[in-house]
Amino acid sequence: MKKQYKWLYSALLVSSILLQAQDDSLVVSKSFIIFEDSNTSLTSTISITNKSGNDINISTLSIIGAHSSEFDIINDNCDSKLLSDGESCTVEVGFKPNSSGVKNALLHIPYDDKYVNVFLTNYEDATHNVTRRVTPDMYSIDIGEKMNASSSYDLKWSLLGYHSDYKAMIVLFDCTDKAEGECAQSYDSDEKFLESGLIEPISSEDSDWSSHGMKAKIFNYVYTANIPDNREDGSSWDSNGTNIVIRFYVISSEDEANNKSSLSLIIPGNIADRYYGTSGRKIEKTICPSDGCSE
Repeated sequence: MKKQYKWLYSALLVSSILLQAQDDSLVVSKSFIIFEDSNTSLTSTISITNKSGNDINISTLSIIGAHSSEFDIINDNCDSKLLSDGESCTVEVGFKPNSSGVKNALLHIPYDDKYVNVFLTNYEDATHNVTRRVTPDMYSIDIGEKMNASSSYDLKWSLLGYHSDYKAMIVLFDCTDKAEGECAQSYDSDEKFLESGLIEPISSEDSDWSSHGMKAKIFNYVYTANIPDNREDGSSWDSNGTNIVIRFYVISSEDEANNKSSLSLIIPGNIADRYYGTSGRKIEKTICPSDGCSE
């Protein structure tokens, strides 16, 4: 049985269990709703019919469950309604996700001393599955091993990822006299002396990498760094060169819109000459005095 059909079977099985509280008194037109696109606002309408032979009092409808905040009751003609026998009303449910991934919730319909639950979920398509599961990777770095104080340099790098776009950031840290485990631990570390801020790529192109039929793109960035005359504390850069630490961060437009934090990129061993620590996220370069290093 293919994966998507197994998933659908499981959803149907769960929905049938959740509906055990329903008898023949109140009939809903849909016992489950599957929204196909995990990142699009969609709606679906449910009809509720009284077939009890008597009047039925419907109480306040609600969305409950783990991801209740990502579903919404939009148009509710059933809330606190007295339905006579044979009468129907409708309720419209919306799916407005604020993050990627599979979401599940219940439309809870209480009536008299009973209730009906309608199972709400989404089917994540291959595109969104890939962008959620496959994190971007550092693809190339074009930064000289030594940079002189009081000079400007174009720091270039590229990353490979499956989102339609990314903003990226480069951050430079002065870790002089700091233990490796105590320096450049995060973007906000005190050792930071220069950063690009989140910048847009200057270009992008398709790559040869793919996942589930979706091709990754290569995104290219450049930041012109003006190397300070002196270190942050006012002292001069070492005449033999001061080793600095560089980290790269990235965020997709989708994650940025949902107020998520940027990711610190892992830097593969084939594109960096010197690493700082064992995390694979920090590389070393050298800053020399304005007239160059003495060695």
